[in-house]
Amino acid sequence: RRALSGWSGAIGPPVAPPDAAKSLRWAESAVTLMERGLLPAAEVLHCTEHTQALVLLQPEELVDDLTRRALAPLTHCGPAHARRLAETLLAWLETRGGAPEVAARLGVHPQTVRYRLRQIRELWGDEVDDPDRRFELELVLRARRLRGELGQQP
Repeated sequence: RRALSGWSGAIGPPVAPPDAAKSLRWAESAVTLMERGLLPAAEVLHCTEHTQALVLLQPEELVDDLTRRALAPLTHCGPAHARRLAETLLAWLETRGGAPEVAARLGVHPQTVRYRLRQIRELWGDEVDDPDRRFELELVLRARRLRGELGQQP
């Protein structure tokens, strides 16, 4: 342990010997995310404990492209307002709850959530009712949260 002091690394998932290259790719991706500050810098990081981040943040250019397209309606809002709407949308998608549940998660008044949900519906229309579109929105919003661009999950 003392020999590793000051060093960081990642351990890929356990695999059969013929799949060792896959485990190495996971570990390399984890180290890249650690270097960028998107995964915790630890002496040894186990990839299986950070699967969500490894899936949602790699490859970055695909996630960025999908994010631009999926969240395009937010370009009509100022940055702070867009962030609040994105956080509300993510809380709503994750809970599929009503305004009181989403409000409790966000620490705001339920009426504030109702107002934001109306704005979200105005921006996206019926798209928020489409399961594929909701999945896409949740995916990119979770990726943004992992990057530190949205508030943390309660």
